[in-house]
Order: sequence, then structure tokens, then C-alpha cells
Amino acid sequence: TPTTASDNDDSDRLAMLSTSLQSRVSAFSARSQMTEAGVLASQANVEIEPTCDGTMVDGRIRLSTHVWATHLGVPEKQAAQQVDNRDKDTPDDWVKRHPAMVRLTGRHPFNSEPPLRKLQEAGWVTPASLHVVRNHGAVPKLSWDAHRLQVSGVPRPCQLSMDELASGKVGPVVSIPVSFICAGNRRKEQNMTKKTIGFNWGAAAVANSVWTGVRLCDVLAYLGITKVSEQHQYVHFEGPEGELPQGATGSYGTSIAMGWALDRERDVLLAFKQNGELLTPDHGAPLRTLLPGCIGGRMI
Repeated sequence: TPTTASDNDDSDRLAMLSTSLQSRVSAFSARSQMTEAGVLASQANVEIEPTCDGTMVDGRIRLSTHVWATHLGVPEKQAAQQVDNRDKDTPDDWVKRHPAMVRLTGRHPFNSEPPLRKLQEAGWVTPASLHVVRNHGAVPKLSWDAHRLQVSGVPRPCQLSMDELASGKVGPVVSIPVSFICAGNRRKEQNMTKKTIGFNWGAAAVANSVWTGVRLCDVLAYLGITKVSEQHQYVHFEGPEGELPQGATGSYGTSIAMGWALDRERDVLLAFKQNGELLTPDHGAPLRTLLPGCIGGRMI
């Protein structure tokens, strides 16, 4: 069959198209290799998140944000200097407390809120000494050096010391402002309308502090849990034994769904600082959970 000019033109176009496609494939392959190398370099050399360890500089703490460097001013501690006379002859006779705190369940256990005026005067960040307190029993007497976080039911069960958690070994140390509220806030007004089983909280069972610790999702990843599975659907928290007057072990416990725990945007914390200072006994020293979006009673 004779070859025409049109056939020659088609052949030339096909050859040019083939050359162009080969060039594009080569360029894409090169870019892919560069991208992969860049990701590996990034993983090797760049922190996922900068450390914000609650250190105060000029009365301010750097917050963990993904937008820009943000700092929040922290008020004076207003810490108590001595044990209140009302705590003498109770299991809490070693805990120093602000004398202005309003006690709602008598001398013991300590369930308390600040006078509303003092809460307002403190401003946006509530000092630990004026932060609402909900205790079910005696305050555990625990030390930073001896305390261990025990984790079981994971691929790599272990005990973590406070120094290990604070070092950033298991995940970045972050500082996050969290507004905290007791479910009983303003229950006194409810009880005036219809009696409930709860005691008379006023309108000051709410507070806002900067909490420093490690995200639970990072701790779980360190221990081998990165997704919800049939074997790992919930995270169960337990406080120290003997904290409560009732129950088999006297341990206060709650749980959250694993999906909630693994969601980085939920900011579920294992916290060891409040407003740049190590936790006080009434607020969970040396380690407590912080569950933004949950009532205070869900936290251990």
C-alpha cells in the first residue's frame, strides 16, 4: 500500500507524543523520588510539634498552636502558706488550701469553689489555688520521683516515670488552655426548684488554666496503638488505689472511646503542670488526665 503525506504526518505526531509522554513520566518519577526523599528527611530531622513545656517567661506561657507563636499571661499563684485549721484531724491535714475557698461538703472530703467575686477578679486564667476542686475522698500523697504511669492491654505494656513523660520521650510536651467545669455548676439553683441528689454548687464551679503535659494519642502511639481495633476500643483510666472509701480497690475510674483518645484535635492530655507550675495535690499531682469537652467528673 502506498504511503501518503497524511500517513507521514500521523507518524510524526505519534512519535512526538510518545517522546513527550516519556519525558513527562521521567519528570514525574524524578519528582516522586525527590518528594519521598524530602519526606524521609523531614521525618528524620524535623519535630512534629515544638516543645511547649509550660516555662514562664515574663509571666507568660507559650501555647501549643499550629498557627503562630502565641503566649498567654499567667496571674499570681495566690498559693496558701499553711494548712487550714479546718483540715486538721482529717486525712488531708498536709494539704495547703486557699482560706477563701467555699467548702460545700463540710470539712472532708474537700469539694470547693472560690467566691464568685474572686474568680472574676482573677481574670481569664484561674490560679490553681482558686480553681474548683472535686474530691471523692482523701487526697493521695504521691511523689514525682516514685510515681509511675502503668499501662496495660497494649502491644508494649510498661511503666513510665514522671521524668520520662516530661522529657518528651513518649511525645511532644504541649501547653494548652482548657476551660474546666463541674457538671454540678449552679446546682444550688436547681435544688431550690427541685431537690436533686447533688450538693449545692454555686456559679463558680468553672475555671480556666493552662495545662502542660503530653497528648494521650502520642503516648498510645509510643506503646503501639495508632487506630481503633476490635481489641482496642476504649481507654480506661484508674486513679491510685485507696483514693475512695468504697469499692474493691478504692480506685476512681472512667473511660473514653479509643477514637476520641486517638484524635489529635481533641487535645486529650496527661498533664503534670498547671499555669507553668507542677500540679498541686488538690489538682492531681503529680499526673492527671485532661479531657477537653468533658465534665470534670470524667477526669482522673
